[in-house]
Amino acid sequence: MLKSDWKDMREFLDYITERGECVHIKEEVDPEWEVNGITREALQNMGPAIVFDKIKGADFPLVTGMIANDKRFLWAFGLDKWSDFNEEWVRRTKQLIPPKIVASGPCQEVFIEGKDIDVNKICNVKWHEYDAGPFPGTLSVSITKDPDTGLQNAGIYRMGTLAPNRLGWGAPEYTHGRQHYIKYERLGKPMPMAVITGYDPIVEIVSCTRTGPGVDEFHLAGALRGEPLEMVKCKTIDIEVPATSEFVFEGYIYPGSREPEGGFGEYTGYYGETRINPVFEITAITHRHNPIYLGTREQWYPSESALAVGRSSQAEAYKVLKTLVPGLLDLRCDVTYEAIAKIDKLFKGHPQQVIDAIWGSTYARYKHVIVVDKDIDIWDYDRVHWALSTRVLADRDVNILPRRAGQWLDPAIPLREKGWQSGLGIDATMPWEEYEFWGEKAPLTVDDPATVQKVRDKWGEKLNKIIDNK
Repeated sequence: MLKSDWKDMREFLDYITERGECVHIKEEVDPEWEVNGITREALQNMGPAIVFDKIKGADFPLVTGMIANDKRFLWAFGLDKWSDFNEEWVRRTKQLIPPKIVASGPCQEVFIEGKDIDVNKICNVKWHEYDAGPFPGTLSVSITKDPDTGLQNAGIYRMGTLAPNRLGWGAPEYTHGRQHYIKYERLGKPMPMAVITGYDPIVEIVSCTRTGPGVDEFHLAGALRGEPLEMVKCKTIDIEVPATSEFVFEGYIYPGSREPEGGFGEYTGYYGETRINPVFEITAITHRHNPIYLGTREQWYPSESALAVGRSSQAEAYKVLKTLVPGLLDLRCDVTYEAIAKIDKLFKGHPQQVIDAIWGSTYARYKHVIVVDKDIDIWDYDRVHWALSTRVLADRDVNILPRRAGQWLDPAIPLREKGWQSGLGIDATMPWEEYEFWGEKAPLTVDDPATVQKVRDKWGEKLNKIIDNK
């Protein structure tokens, strides 16, 4: 087991740099297009994380793609393969670990307020060609507190610059942060909020995780780290933040405060429309000495959110499903729309029970669900497609659930229907019950595991060298 208790973003960046997975660009780059283009090429080719040391018009460096490939994401947990990920998540999160509140932290080494606040000097990047403007909030974590329970929530929502001290806040109504704001609006009170960026990778991942209500993501972070996360109270508002964050923006969202924000290139790979969003007014900024901003270019897979949102929410869904349905062996989910479940099929209707459980009990609102047998490697899409091609009879195995709650940004849904979707469930398991009914046997696959094992036992490492052409 490798390291997972990162003290801050800098320690993780040093770790991946030593392993050739992070590079610095020291030349000045244009925030209007160069950061966009370079980051896109790095993401598309599963390249390294990039630190832009000098961005025209900004005072601070920017890191992109910190956990934007499989290797770096798994390293954040001290893992090296996906087949261990779900079970390791379940093991670590059986008991959540509350944070440790400390008197002071590096995130408060510098204090800025009043007319000195200017987010354009901190992050002025236009992440996509047709974005409405700079979006400093691509990996900025919004931290809010439930006015009824005092429970904190951390979530990542898009935030576009409206003025030097004002950001649009793109939290949809079904998110926990937005539900906190709804409560404050009903009370007629401004909602205090802290926005942080530049944090250790576990904080990023839990802030993206689609958990059920009542879960404080920083308690989840402690469990995944194996020790409490150190947090410090903000200077001007009653919110606690990770003590080693690079930047902390403190401020309020006022009742009824709304302005147009966007469009913006979203994680779906399509541009999202302009929306009338609440406005976050920044009243103070604290940061570390020589801070580093953290951001990302949203796009289709491969991208940082595809991993940080998709895989963490996958693990939480797997944890819940294991308590509801028997025979679940593994689960693979993308950022929101697809879930692939691997099961040991035990009885007639078992795949349909799994599909119903994924639709009814997971917070991520998956649109398409595929269930496969235990002989299918769900981390190999070719194997999944083979199961779809050879084990599915459409009029028997395809289920459609009309009009259910969906993701706002789904590009398949026209604007007037946003927030709704149809569910597609596919049973791609071998229909052995059909064969048994007619007194027949299901066809065998040509996997020949016994023969393969005999070859491995005899040839050992020599076989690996032949396969790898070394």
